[in-house]
Amino acid sequence: MNNLEFYGIEGKFKTLITSYLTGRYQKVTLNNNTNTNSASKWERIKNGVLEGSILGPLFFLLYINDLPKVIAKNNSMVLFTDDTSLLITGFNKLDFNININQSLHSIIPWFNNNLLTLNFNKTHCVEFRTKNYYQVKTTVKYELKDISISTETKFLGLIINETLSWNQHIDQIATKVCSACYALRNLKPVVPQSTLRTIYYSYTHSILSYSIIFWGRSSNANKLFILQKKIVRIITNSRVRESCRETLKNMQIMTLCS
Repeated sequence: MNNLEFYGIEGKFKTLITSYLTGRYQKVTLNNNTNTNSASKWERIKNGVLEGSILGPLFFLLYINDLPKVIAKNNSMVLFTDDTSLLITGFNKLDFNININQSLHSIIPWFNNNLLTLNFNKTHCVEFRTKNYYQVKTTVKYELKDISISTETKFLGLIINETLSWNQHIDQIATKVCSACYALRNLKPVVPQSTLRTIYYSYTHSILSYSIIFWGRSSNANKLFILQKKIVRIITNSRVRESCRETLKNMQIMTLCS
């Protein structure tokens, strides 16, 4: 609640938020069993925000908004609710290893002081580099716990690898689009073309267009364009070698390249 006043939230608005967050209780039940032996007692919630609520992410960001201040100024941090990314750059192996471990030792005490914990099982370190540059082989450790070094990580639905080639992310999209091809082929005999087009936009097009600004220029993205044309041919019952140019225009479907 003290953070609210720091960010200028006072008076009746603060009182309203306080009444929303305080005085709540919860209990745990096993397998939806109402038996008293399978449920805990009602306990008051002393910390945290409501998970699944609309205001929850906003309140949590207010709570951790000062976290970036504990790291060095030459480093940066990206906050997105409970997904926090620390970006560290270095020009040589020794300084990079020192910098990343010092940053970790600055962050964890902040977590402890603010009743938060770092989940080491879900924390990964990715060393971004060019394809021709050697790996630094960083060791990141806090006390007796190591942070795993990975060649890729998933951030907001994007699979980002160490060379930013986007190959793993594109392969994942291709798998989903292939499943869509199978589904549309089975639905084609029983639903009209307009319904197939609606299914394409609601399921496939949203997958293809998500964050395309990042991976769309990858050389591996052409396989997705081929799959997109395959879906259009399934919807319109076109031949395999038939051009999709006019079909795409008539159906008002933008190509992946567009």
